[in-house]
Amino acid sequence: MTPELLQQRLSANLKKARKMLSLSQEKLAEEAKISVQMMNDIEGCRRWPSEKTLVKLANALQTDVYTLFLPEDSAEQVSQLQKQTIANDLQKLFAQTIEQYLQKHET
Repeated sequence: MTPELLQQRLSANLKKARKMLSLSQEKLAEEAKISVQMMNDIEGCRRWPSEKTLVKLANALQTDVYTLFLPEDSAEQVSQLQKQTIANDLQKLFAQTIEQYLQKHET
């Protein structure tokens, strides 16, 4: 699974969950205590949320973080192995993101 695919899934699942709860981006951002711009950038695949932000979004959407990365319409049918695979993929992605950030900001 590529980082781009994870980001696209996150975006699609955030939109779907948000609309199911009849929330605007502004209202979800407010409930998650993040900026509207960040919410817009995450849904627009322009920005990766931190682990903390993912937890805030999941809590505001009354769901678990892993469900934000599942293929469409599969949240109810996820096996423990699939959950672990998603968790492992996320850990790798965050490690890569942190490494890239540190490389860019080394002096």
